[in-house]
Amino acid sequence: MNFRLKSPLHIGFHKVMHLFLTREYIPPKPFWGALTAKLTRELTLMEYEKVGEFLKTAIRFGYLYIWDKDKDIVYTPRYTDEGLKFGSSKGEEIFQNEFAKRYISSLASTAIEAHSLTAEEGMLHEVEFISPYTLDEGQPVFFRGLLWVCEFSGDGFSIADLGEDDFTIQYGDRRVKFSELVDDLQVGGERKYGFGLLKMAGKPKKENGNDLTSLGYNGTWEEKDDEIYVSIGRHGPVWSHVKYAPDLKIKGEMEPFVGRNWSDKGAGRELNICGLCWSPGSILLEEKIFKVTRDFGLWET
Repeated sequence: MNFRLKSPLHIGFHKVMHLFLTREYIPPKPFWGALTAKLTRELTLMEYEKVGEFLKTAIRFGYLYIWDKDKDIVYTPRYTDEGLKFGSSKGEEIFQNEFAKRYISSLASTAIEAHSLTAEEGMLHEVEFISPYTLDEGQPVFFRGLLWVCEFSGDGFSIADLGEDDFTIQYGDRRVKFSELVDDLQVGGERKYGFGLLKMAGKPKKENGNDLTSLGYNGTWEEKDDEIYVSIGRHGPVWSHVKYAPDLKIKGEMEPFVGRNWSDKGAGRELNICGLCWSPGSILLEEKIFKVTRDFGLWET
């Protein structure tokens, strides 16, 4: 699937002083959240948890990376001896600082005290975002991502009309075409300020082959026992977070992968701790096959 970014996009990473950093890509969880919210409304079901569990069962999610439409390059990351680079799948590679100069900007703001119309002390903050237009040439910014969809029926839901390039999600007598569901979405942070608008570029396209190279990713995939497995060759970069395993031969960067879920106390009040993971771009020292998990597209051995 290809999307055009229509407004600034902030995908929360971590905070340095007053600066809120963004990731350079869209992990599956924000995308899953946007799909869940929109599908729940379209089905007039109002059971967000139930809809979200259905999507996690029926779909395995990949990451969305910036896609240069003209050069047909997906800017997946790769750690090298010279530093982090983007665009390792094929063609052009650029260093992280060059990537940031082309795609990432920031916005500073502060809270205003209502009575005096002065800035509240300690409330200055700056938010990084991926720009909807390249900062060097002013060209539109696009994303590309992968989804694996299975034929599914359960808990009142079903996936029907699984054709070449589209399918229908059904609940009772209510039906939603997937192409219409993903036609426009809002993902990431700062959404109340209009951030994170994605518009489908073209239509979803079914890929019949197992080689991902033509789509801009390294590796191959296969289905086995209703699960999706991705195979990455030796010295190849991973393009998902990979759950830590003591016997996995890999080098790169590790991070604790933590998210926030809804709880009875409100939005984001419950931590979802996935554990220690290798970051996208880490390099395998051996050929390895990973399972794409229901846990928001994380890979595990």
